[in-house]
Amino acid sequence: MDEPKREAMLSTEDVIERIRQAMADGRPLSVVRVGDGENICLAQYKVWSIRKTLGTRWAKLSRTTNWKGVRLPNVALREQLIASIKKADIVGIPYENDQEILAKQHTLRPLTDRCFRRYKIRPKAVCHTFVNRHMVEYESFWEMLRGKRAVVISRWAGSLKRWVGTKYNDFDIDFVKLIRIDRFEEIPKVLRKMERVDCDIVLISAGVNAVILAERLAREQGRIAIDFGKSAVFMVKGDRKVRPWRPRANKSRVDVSAAATTPDAAGVSSAPPLSGGGEGA
Repeated sequence: MDEPKREAMLSTEDVIERIRQAMADGRPLSVVRVGDGENICLAQYKVWSIRKTLGTRWAKLSRTTNWKGVRLPNVALREQLIASIKKADIVGIPYENDQEILAKQHTLRPLTDRCFRRYKIRPKAVCHTFVNRHMVEYESFWEMLRGKRAVVISRWAGSLKRWVGTKYNDFDIDFVKLIRIDRFEEIPKVLRKMERVDCDIVLISAGVNAVILAERLAREQGRIAIDFGKSAVFMVKGDRKVRPWRPRANKSRVDVSAAATTPDAAGVSSAPPLSGGGEGA
């Protein structure tokens, strides 16, 4: 396989423009991302032994908590990830010697390259894994959403809707559907819930499951679907790992609303977001 080098990657602005153009043209588009969590799920049995896979912190957490949205080993997940990454329009991958993703190097780009070679994955276009975090830093991202109908698929969907309503009220972003997902086995149910939804864009924060959902929503339902990672929960909680662009009038405001840190009514306040990696995507 011709391994994509850093200089061949789309920039964050390139990705935003491709999403904007797909909206303007009414074309489906999927943006998915591969980090250490996705790599570990891809590696099970075929690239790494299952013993090595289950020895990682990520896999251990998948077996002892509900944080990851999947329990390893899971061959069905691996096969669906392979299929979706092959078919996705844009795939986020780690840089070589990536210093931005806080995970062990052997679980990042070296493992991405090994998995992609093993499964003959040749992405149509690549960007960095953390494109989700950086997109929200650009005014053009929020202007792209102005007046649009959005769906959020996430454990934190309700909280994100409230937060955006507070920070970007003048943008008239209409959240037409909020769908909670907690685990891999719920993917078919989520797809069914989306069948009759009319929207312009789908933002998905669902750990490794977001890769499958984003690609299938684009391919099967003709949607623009973005693997949004932890951007949702980081913005809601005010975590400095994500620094979203803010309208000038709102930059000096101090948000004291409890809604900004309150998960969905169906959620649990202490529940962490579904995570794609060690640092999380």
